[in-house]
Order: sequence, then structure tokens, then C-alpha cells
Amino acid sequence: MKKVFILSVPFLIFLLLPFLNLLFVVPYSKLINMIIKKETITAFGLSFFTASICCILAFLIGTPFAYLLASTKRRIAFLELIIDLPNVLPPILMGVLLLLLYGKIGFVGRILDKASLEIPFTTFAVILAQLFVSIGYYLKVAYSSFLAIDKQLKEEGFILGLDELGILWRVYLPVARKGLVIGILGTFSRALGEFGATVVFAGNVFGKTQTISLYLYKLYVQNQEETYSVSFVMIIISYLILYLTKKLLNNVDY
Repeated sequence: MKKVFILSVPFLIFLLLPFLNLLFVVPYSKLINMIIKKETITAFGLSFFTASICCILAFLIGTPFAYLLASTKRRIAFLELIIDLPNVLPPILMGVLLLLLYGKIGFVGRILDKASLEIPFTTFAVILAQLFVSIGYYLKVAYSSFLAIDKQLKEEGFILGLDELGILWRVYLPVARKGLVIGILGTFSRALGEFGATVVFAGNVFGKTQTISLYLYKLYVQNQEETYSVSFVMIIISYLILYLTKKLLNNVDY
């Protein structure tokens, strides 16, 4: 075990060193003043708002689909690959795809333009970008949670007179609730850190589309000390989300 630990040291150094190094460069004396700036609070507020809406939409449109996948007797490989595709494609490409569809030259964009509606470079575009990139994570977790449920419960639900929607609402959701919460937290964390698709599809407009990731990008070329401070706070928030997720994961009872 000692030899294996020694061989593992390079990985630990590689992983931890950037975080440890940040601790020594954060201007702690100016930290509070930097993170309570209007621009910083606005970026955090917008990020939390859009990520929250993203999670709600992921739950509403992703849960029935995850149930459908888990209920089919035969695995649908094509759909499973489509779900995983956003995880391997460059986020900027995802933004391009959204812009091609919802932009003025896109199929949906032309229809919306006739109704004097526009999605690109709006707050709603931020939500769509976050959803498009992060919903695959929620689907995977929800699908796994539903798949782990004893099929006998479903049969008993049918005996009691429930239809498929009733089974989903009154059986699967309560039993898989902890797994679904984990999926929501993971989706929230992924949406919170989304950058590539957002900058292409929504732009970087203060108070409208400038999420914390885009704000960090702006700070990086303007003020290094503020970049370190906001990054420090962002890491703490992400760590707390991950900690809560792991805590729930250890207590999953299915």
C-alpha cells in the first residue's frame, strides 16, 4: 500500500496544487470589498437565478424521459448516446448549434422573429444554454435512479389502478427522490459554471447575460486580484454543492 501511495502522490500534487496556490494569492484584506461589488453580486445573482430555472426545466422535461428510458424493456442505444453527446462536445459548439436554431437565420428563430420574439443574447438564452449543456447529467442520474427501483413496486401500482403517469408521480418520484435531488444539485453546479455555450448564444451583457463564469473571464483581462477573489468564492460554493451531493449520495436508500 505504501508503494501505491507513493505512486499516487503525483496525481495528488497535480490536482491540489492549483487550489493550494490560489490560497496564497487571494487578497484577503480586500476580499469582502471585492465580492460585495455591484457587478459581482449581479453576476452571482443572475447565475443562481438562471441555474435554478435550468434545474426546474431539467426536472420537468427530463424526468418523464428518464422514466420512459427506464421503463422500456429494450435499451435504446441511440437515445442513450444522444444524452451523453453534450458531455463530449465542446461547449462552444453547443452554443453554435443553439444559435443556428434560434437565431434569426434559424428555423425556430425565423418563426419567433415573425412574432417579434428573440431568444439569442437574452437572459432566456442563458437558461437554454445551461439546460442544453447540463440536462444530460440530470438524465443519467434520474435514469439510473429509476432503473434501480424494484419493478415489483410498479406492478403493485398497476394493481391499485394507477396509470403510467400515476406510477411516475406516486411511486417512482418518492422512491427515487434522493437520487433525483443529487441529479438536480449536479445539474445546478454544471449550469453555474457553464461558459462556452453561453458566451456564443447569449453574449456577455452586464445584468442580462453576464453569469459568474463570463464575469470571471472579463475580470481576468482587467483585474487579477478581483479574479482571484471571485474564483475563491466560486470554489467554496462549488465545494459546498459537491459536499451536499456526496452527503446525500451516501444516504441513498435504494
